[in-house]
Amino acid sequence: MVLCECYGVSAYDLVEAKAIKDIMKIKTATALVWAFTGVMCLFIVLSSLGHCSVSKQHNNSLGTVMYTENPLMYQAVTLSSAPDSISNIDGNLNLRVKPLGAYMLYDESILFCGMPLDKLRNLRGDRFVLTYERVSHHTVQGLGCHNIVRADSIVQRSDEEKQ
Repeated sequence: MVLCECYGVSAYDLVEAKAIKDIMKIKTATALVWAFTGVMCLFIVLSSLGHCSVSKQHNNSLGTVMYTENPLMYQAVTLSSAPDSISNIDGNLNLRVKPLGAYMLYDESILFCGMPLDKLRNLRGDRFVLTYERVSHHTVQGLGCHNIVRADSIVQRSDEEKQ
């Protein structure tokens, strides 16, 4: 039974074509939903597999090196007048110094890793400030040796410069 036949197309053909378009829209929507669900599942799986970590454990949320204590030691000293005030212990520099402000007979020995004589070469005068790492990094004959950072001369200003 033909309801209306225009240009050789029946009403059933039109209804059937509309139904096919509706079915295609539903299939396309279903495919998009499944694709979106698949992508979301992929993101969830990848994020659960990803174990992110920093290369070194840090005690802060920024993941940077921050300290609450100064890692350096500063000492204003003069070189001891003892004959062994500069000595070599197994290829490491041992300085025997007198800290400024201490009583005259007090002296102490500081063992530095290696022979960092280049950092002590340009000192002027007998008073200088030693800056070295507080924590010793190696042991030499049971003693900890420190890494020297720098040594600076203490130059006393003349009376004219003070005014």
